[in-house]
Amino acid sequence: MSKASLMVLMLAGTAQGFVGWHRRHIEFTTFADGRPDGGIRQSADVEDGLDSPGDIFVFDQKLLADDSCKSVIGRNAGYCIRTDPGKPDWSGTDHPTLPDDPENNWGQCTWTLTFYEESGYEGTLQVSGRESDMHTSYVSIIGGTGDFKGAKGVLATTPEPLPQQGILFRQELDITLPRTSYSGWSGN
Repeated sequence: MSKASLMVLMLAGTAQGFVGWHRRHIEFTTFADGRPDGGIRQSADVEDGLDSPGDIFVFDQKLLADDSCKSVIGRNAGYCIRTDPGKPDWSGTDHPTLPDDPENNWGQCTWTLTFYEESGYEGTLQVSGRESDMHTSYVSIIGGTGDFKGAKGVLATTPEPLPQQGILFRQELDITLPRTSYSGWSGN
């Protein structure tokens, strides 16, 4: 086929409309509510009543909107397995003789963000990775359901202690959804 014939076919296709592919990209911020009235936050200690490697921490908390944390838009639920309990943190249960990383505490965490209709989305996001109790962590978004089906990306989570009130976890989501087809203008 000559270049001229190919060009005519391409132009004819344009006159009839087009079909293409695009990825959706979404960015937004939520907060996981770690305050006393924000939901379940409970450790399952495996040893001595202190923050030790192998301890499991489970949570099922309110997921709050980025509107001064007034609106509940879902749930934030999962677990962390403590891997490095180095520095004393807000929990008050730190292990004094295991200063592996004296500047931080680390856990291997997996959790699900479940979005209520009020959030503007419906579905879930699953995340997993190494999370810090003291500083910003970047964990992988490994999948989703509903509006987030096939999601990949990064969740930046930052603890924000509230004196005498507990803690909030700021969650900045950067999500890429799989390619979807779309149809464009038809010349009719």
